[in-house]
Amino acid sequence: MTHLHIPDGVLPPLLWGPGLALALALLLLAVRASRGETPRTIAYQGALGGLMLAVMSIPIPLFALEYCLTLAGPVGVLLGPAAGFQVAFVVCVILALLGQGGITVVGLNALVLGVSVAVARPLYVRLAAGRSAAAALALATGGAQAVAGLVWFALLLLALRMSPGAVGAIPTARAGLFAGVTLALWLLAIAAESGVAFGIGRFLARVRPDLLPAAAGGGSPARLPRSLA
Repeated sequence: MTHLHIPDGVLPPLLWGPGLALALALLLLAVRASRGETPRTIAYQGALGGLMLAVMSIPIPLFALEYCLTLAGPVGVLLGPAAGFQVAFVVCVILALLGQGGITVVGLNALVLGVSVAVARPLYVRLAAGRSAAAALALATGGAQAVAGLVWFALLLLALRMSPGAVGAIPTARAGLFAGVTLALWLLAIAAESGVAFGIGRFLARVRPDLLPAAAGGGSPARLPRSLA
């Protein structure tokens, strides 16, 4: 629910064009916000981006469908909105070059994945107080995935409205079934991402708790631990 596997020439330019323009504008703002980063910080960002790319390149069979984990929640928590959106954009470009969606939908995919990455850290910071790092990371990831899923649904409905035959016609009699299956898969995806995030949070809390941002009221989280800066 965080990636549009739609080839080029399917969605109308009036949809993917503004999406690409908005994604590029946000990318420019993210780059400006990240000026002055040290080489080690950039390497840290690249390593997490590579991990996200590797995970999203592995399809998981799910009945007649396939699902790919994103790690958008943990990556967003560890990097923050600005650096996280840059990673999300680059990952979407590389996935498009690998055939997971067309080049024209890079902007839309970057917006969907970028939303999840961008809201993960603010959610974590607010949820970390009084909770374990694993629980806070799982909840933040679930919330971020839910928001990204809503954006994904909105784009899908907009595509169907602007070009009814673009994404595939859904018979009226089966619209309810389609909605039910989609909702079930969405909830399953949220649960899967949250479960993986819980494990990552538990691991980091034991071996590198300094990588996790501080809870709200606990001081400003470092952009990168001193050991990596």
